[in-house]
Amino acid sequence: MSLQPAPVLRSLFVSLCLAASLVCQVTLKRGAVVFHGSASNTSAPATIQEAKVREATREWQKIQADGIDPDSAQGKQLIAQMNGKIRDAVKAAATAEGRDMVARKGDIADQQGHDVVDLTDKVIAQL
Repeated sequence: MSLQPAPVLRSLFVSLCLAASLVCQVTLKRGAVVFHGSASNTSAPATIQEAKVREATREWQKIQADGIDPDSAQGKQLIAQMNGKIRDAVKAAATAEGRDMVARKGDIADQQGHDVVDLTDKVIAQL
């Protein structure tokens, strides 16, 4: 005799799993940028204005002030440093605010009922 779950219980389990997966996600646009977390299992998403955050970094300010080509070796090095600092600041701000996913503003196509907040100013404060 094998112990198999009753078809009703199996159906209920599948339904609950599908419902949970729909509730805990957001849909992103093609080419979306996610700085922290995952859209597939978020319950508290947030966004940042990427350009505004980038402009607040010393690396980007140096690129602009010194006329450094972003495609040059020096430019790429500064951009890599900048991106690391932005990701660290995003993670710190998201953690402090109880947000488990941060995407670029405008990249969330469907919020699926989630309250999405803008963390731009908090990320800049972390920088």
